[in-house]
Amino acid sequence: MNDGEGRSKTRDEIDVLWDDLGAFVRRLRTKRHDHKLTPSQIQALGHLDRQGPLTAKELAKFERVTPQSIAKTVAALEEQGMVTRRADPSDGRAALVTMTELGTSTLHEDRTKRTQWLAEVIDAECTEAERDLLLIAGRILRTLGQDASPPSASTPISEESLMNP
Repeated sequence: MNDGEGRSKTRDEIDVLWDDLGAFVRRLRTKRHDHKLTPSQIQALGHLDRQGPLTAKELAKFERVTPQSIAKTVAALEEQGMVTRRADPSDGRAALVTMTELGTSTLHEDRTKRTQWLAEVIDAECTEAERDLLLIAGRILRTLGQDASPPSASTPISEESLMNP
């Protein structure tokens, strides 16, 4: 097999992976808590939950979206009582976005429902080895998603980093 054939096969496999990930995410989205939040709104709440109060600019950076897009997301969340905005003490021109109790409880209920479903389906459908591979794959996907550029040969993902969370 020459390099061209190898790359083509890899691209075909990546296309299948892309489809597989999409199917999984679509199914996972159907398992969310009974609310009217969009996936983008849930993601924004997740960042606020992990990071604490953020400016819209910081939140847009985490979400990898435009400031205009995050402004719409924050406005919708604020309208639903999930977040509040207050002046940023370190920059009077900016506002800090903070989760409310309703936002926190909604996010945690959503996570609990999705986690319960995922644990049940993994227990029912996967062997222990498959479960371990899924957890490793999750860490690989997180690593790949944290950087805009793929790891180079000079910065390999170590087996040790994947085996230990």
